[in-house]
Amino acid sequence: MTVLDPGWGADGRKPHGGHVAAALTPVASRDDNARARLSRAGALCARSAWRDLPEDIVTRCGAIQLQRQSGRVVDFAELARALDFSPEWIRYVDAGQASEIAGVALDRPGLHFPRAMRVQVQPLLDALAATPGVRVEQAAVHSLHPVRGEWLALDSDGRLLARAHQAVLACGVRVRDLLQNSGLLAGNARVRAMHALAGEITLLPARGALGRLRCTVGGDGYVLPAVNGWCVAGGTYVHGATQALVTPEGQAGNLGRVAGLLGASWDPGEVSGLAALPGWAGWRAVLPGRLPAIGPIAGAPGLWVATGYASRGLTWSSLAGELIGASLAGEPLPLEHDLLAEIDPN
Repeated sequence: MTVLDPGWGADGRKPHGGHVAAALTPVASRDDNARARLSRAGALCARSAWRDLPEDIVTRCGAIQLQRQSGRVVDFAELARALDFSPEWIRYVDAGQASEIAGVALDRPGLHFPRAMRVQVQPLLDALAATPGVRVEQAAVHSLHPVRGEWLALDSDGRLLARAHQAVLACGVRVRDLLQNSGLLAGNARVRAMHALAGEITLLPARGALGRLRCTVGGDGYVLPAVNGWCVAGGTYVHGATQALVTPEGQAGNLGRVAGLLGASWDPGEVSGLAALPGWAGWRAVLPGRLPAIGPIAGAPGLWVATGYASRGLTWSSLAGELIGASLAGEPLPLEHDLLAEIDPN
């Protein structure tokens, strides 16, 4: 398998070099809706696919999703009773239990996801790129064209980059541009509606409460257990941005999210002495309904898309790999028909 990526190894850089870590936490809803079911399937796919990776790359630390204090408040105790899932998957915890799990004092109850993970993003990409049979090349694809049962990947000057009987477009919001350049966007209403949403994370020194954090804590934002002395806090959502940037406003927002999650446990003075906090900014590819688009492009045999991951790239990409791989191998698909319809890209 050949992977073409314009940012891979360019000038010695890595595409997610500053994206220290991210969380993979399933979604739960009282009615176990499509988004919750899909996220559960994606989490299980990721757990299976990454089971042999080192613990420092994929850390099975679990997560606490804290109950909201205002706005649309969901009774998590009632939700957990209604779902009646195994406690190995999800369980309700009071503030004392949540604090014991997290390693810091939390002031409200939540849902505990024991199988949630903290993932070091670039090391994960490096490990996947080193899979036998995978070759990664630095190249920017402009369009794809079918010729005698193959798809030809061309650059902006029309030069051939690669050719294959099966091609998968998995490049975020650029999928829309590739389909447009290839004359294939008109019939794909879902992908046409995709837009880019900027966001940033902030790195905080693992001092005080942050240094004791043992699992992901989420709610309005999130904060992850430390990686090499730094905790990742996020994340911002910037509509209408023309660039994805680390900004003072974004950092202030992320600091406020940490304060809202950890409350009195966290002392903002732990970072007040730093002139600037490191961070990372990137783009989310977002579709209406915040569900991904995964599957074959109608009328274009051998062409697939996997995009629209929004804030759940680790979850949806794992699911996409399993679905497309099973389809190409002629194996049973790991999703029910109603869920496949929800993520159909056409």
